[in-house]
Amino acid sequence: MEKYAVLSAASVTPNCLVENVIALDAGQVAEMEVALGKAIIPAGELGLQIGDLYNGANWTRNVDGVQTVLPLDVDDPAVEAMLAILEGRA
Repeated sequence: MEKYAVLSAASVTPNCLVENVIALDAGQVAEMEVALGKAIIPAGELGLQIGDLYNGANWTRNVDGVQTVLPLDVDDPAVEAMLAILEGRA
């Protein structure tokens, strides 16, 4: 099982929030997306948590009232693959 973020929309768009973090087998993701009508993306590599926001360029987290860009290691192939999906390059 892996950690996945349930998003506030059916696709990753600006102002998209992480509504929940759940554990699923990879084979269950598509079925859960249909059941919930929400996008589900891997949370582990990005360290996504409930309330994180995608602003169209970066994932951010509210830290003491300030939206702070999450530190992403773009040298990690898994993170780069996810960023490519989020940015529409994949």
